[in-house]
This record gives sequence, structure tokens and C-alpha cells, in this order.
Amino acid sequence: MMRRIPSLLTLPVLALLAGCSASSVSRPNLTLPQRFAAPPEAHAPGAEALDRWWLLFSDDQLAALEGEALAHAPDARSALAVLDEARATRSKALLAYDVQGNASGSITRGQTTISGMSGAGAFLMTPTGATTTSAGSFSPSWEVDLFGRRDAARQAADADLTAATFTYHAALQSLTAQVASNLFQARGLSLQLAEARDNLRVARELADIGQRKAKAGIGSQVDADSLLADRATAQANVLQLEAQLSVSRQTLLVLIGRAGAAPETLAVDGALGAPPDVPDATPATLLVRRPDVMQAEARLRSAMGTLRLDSLALLPKFTLQGTTSISAIAGPAGYTTSLWSLAAGVAMPVFDRARLLGERRAQRARAEQAAIAYEKAVQSGFGEAQNQLATYGADRARLALLTEAEARAHHAFDGQNAGYRAGVVDLTALLTAERTWRNARTSLSALRATTMSDAVNVFKALGGGWTPLDPNHPVNSFPDQKP
Repeated sequence: MMRRIPSLLTLPVLALLAGCSASSVSRPNLTLPQRFAAPPEAHAPGAEALDRWWLLFSDDQLAALEGEALAHAPDARSALAVLDEARATRSKALLAYDVQGNASGSITRGQTTISGMSGAGAFLMTPTGATTTSAGSFSPSWEVDLFGRRDAARQAADADLTAATFTYHAALQSLTAQVASNLFQARGLSLQLAEARDNLRVARELADIGQRKAKAGIGSQVDADSLLADRATAQANVLQLEAQLSVSRQTLLVLIGRAGAAPETLAVDGALGAPPDVPDATPATLLVRRPDVMQAEARLRSAMGTLRLDSLALLPKFTLQGTTSISAIAGPAGYTTSLWSLAAGVAMPVFDRARLLGERRAQRARAEQAAIAYEKAVQSGFGEAQNQLATYGADRARLALLTEAEARAHHAFDGQNAGYRAGVVDLTALLTAERTWRNARTSLSALRATTMSDAVNVFKALGGGWTPLDPNHPVNSFPDQKP
């Protein structure tokens, strides 16, 4: 059964699309199924757990690293600076509809002298001497908003700020997911390194046994050389994993804002716990949880507000203009003059009309693109969440099977190893059992780390990693991320 899901955020957009007769912008298709096709077997209680999903892992180190990253990481600080810029841009856009005008003033000093005048002109002679002229003026103007231009501008500016807010949340979401994924990757490498060192220990023991048997004449040198080759391979594998772990640690330090620290300062063990359950969620959850979907919805509202503003630009603009000025002259013939006036004006686009119509057509096309982008964001978000849930469920099932396979392979190797030491099992059978167990253990370790990263991807796909806030009152600082 399919249904259309108008979320609380999408209702204003649909109302705009329906009410703006000049827009002719298509409605986004938000048709989604009621449920995901492959939900996980178990669910954690409460969808609010998605806000800080890393707490579901019950991992103190992960929680501490997430808090440190949100407070100090360059990505988080850069995202906050972009959000501050968006706030300032919104204020600037709305100030254009307030009273405009500047005050000016001046002071002039001069000296008046008259010479060479006689006769009747003496009666008309202006007094001479120093004079000081002070003048000031103020000319405010205000647009009488009869058609709602300010409201349209506010709609677009608020939507732009909302989009910037969700860009900020998306940056935090991406950061928290990267920190967790890199930590689990580092732990997986640490676990593989411990196993590689154990493999090296076993390879050294077997190589020593092979050498002793060859020297005693109860074993062939070919078998001894084969064991020495396995030892060298095990040593090379240890060196490779040590380098990879060092790189992974350094990457994690950069993410949390400690790029200058040495990799050894970050303790990473091979402890990989059980993958957590996923909070119950429906496809409709994505419309109010995923920052990219909410950002696309806000950009559509911004485009619709700008389209409305472009349509209103075709209508007359009425303004009130006032002027007041005063001038005072201090000196032998001092006097003061003052002037004020109030005028009303109207401006009607005539020759600019063709240009304004072209701009409105272009904005309608941009609004159409925004509607399609919103539709694509919803559909892409659903597809990503569906795929991640399916992958996570399959890997959890594989994890149980590989755990059993590794245990059986280990048991088989222990038996063959005891037989080889006793001289009742040949080298070929021992190496076959040892390689089977090693491959099973390597596959299990890799899958454990992958499954933990899959859980992170599921939480991100469901829109977790940020705390919902009022878009019109975005955050002023980083949220409290302490566990």
C-alpha cells in the first residue's frame, strides 16, 4: 500500500505551490511506502535515540571522541561560521524594507571684506568680518508595502537561514559518522594486528619445529623451508597492519581536532562490542530527520519566496520621502533658515518590464529545479536508508555464521597442531587447518568492524546525529554532547 506523506515541514511548501498562481511549479512527488522492506530484527526503544546514536554503542571512548570532535574539530567550527554568516545575510535582506536615509552636516568658516564701494552703495554694504555657517539635513524614505514585498522577502530570507541551519546539522552529522567509522576501522585494524602477531608467534613455533625435525632427519628440508616462508609472510603482514593502524589513528586525530598529536597518544584497542539495535523508524521519519531532505525543502521555500518577490516587482512601488534641513550663519550678519518637506512618490516599471518578466521566468525555472531537487532528496534518502538497513541486517546474520565457523576452524587447527607435534599428522594437513582457521579469523575480524560501521551508516541514513531545533531560532553554539 502506498500513501503520500505530507510532513509538518512540507505542508507550507505545498500550500505555497498551490496558492501562487504565477508560479506554475510542479509539486514534488513524496510518495513513499509505509515501511521499509528490510527492517532490522530488533529495535532500540525510542526514535529520539537517533539524536545521539553513538550512545547506543555503550562505548565511553566513542562518546568522548564524539564530544571532542563536536567542540574542537575544524569541520564543526567551519560549519558554525557558515551558519553565523547566514544569520547576518538574513538580517541584511530584511533591513532593505525599513526606513532608509542618512543625515549629513557641515561647518564652514569664512571672512567677508568689501572695499572700493562709495556713494549710495555704502547704505547697502554688507557687514564685514568672520562668519561661521553650520548646516544639517536629513532625508529619510520609506516604501509603503501595499503588496507584501517585505513578507515575500522575509519568506525567502527565513528559508535561506533554515537551509543554512540544516547545512550546519548535516556537517555535524557527517562529522560524527566519520569519527565513529574511523574509530571502528582503527579498532578492526588493532584486532587484526593482534591476530597477525599471534599468527606470527605460531608461525615461528612451527618454523622452529620444522628446522629441528629437518636437522634430526625426521623431517624434510622442503617442509622446513615452507614453514620459514610462512613465518616471513606473517612478519610482513604485521608490518603492514602496524602502518595501517598508525595512519588510521592519525586520521582520527585530525577529525577530532588534534592533528598535531602523535598517533601513539590515541589509545585504540581491538575491543569491538556487539552491534546495537536500530530505533524503529518509518520512511516518513526521513522527511523530518534527514538534514539533506529538510535543507532541500527549505531551498524550495526560498525559491518560491523569491519567485513571489519577482512577481511583485512588476507592480507599482509607492514611497514616502521626507526632507528637513537647517542652516545657521554666525557673524556680523547672522541668520538661521530651516526647511522641511514631505512627498509621496510612485514608480511603475515601464521599459524595465521586459527584463523583470525575463527574471521571473528564470526564477520560475529555478523554483522548478528546487522542487525536483526536493523530490530527489526524498527518494534518495529513502533508497539509502533501505539499502543500509538491508546491508546491516545481512551482515548481522553473517556475523553469527562466521563466529561459529571461526570457532570450529580454531578447534580443528588445535587438533591438527597437537597431532603434528606428536608426529601423527603431516605438515600439509597442519598447514591446511592453520590457513583455514586464519582465514576464518581474518574474515570474522573484518566483518565485525564492517558491521559496526554498517550500524553507523544506518543511523546516518535514518537522519541521526543532530538534535532537532526550531529552524527560526538556530543554535548559537555547539550543542551539549556530553554522554
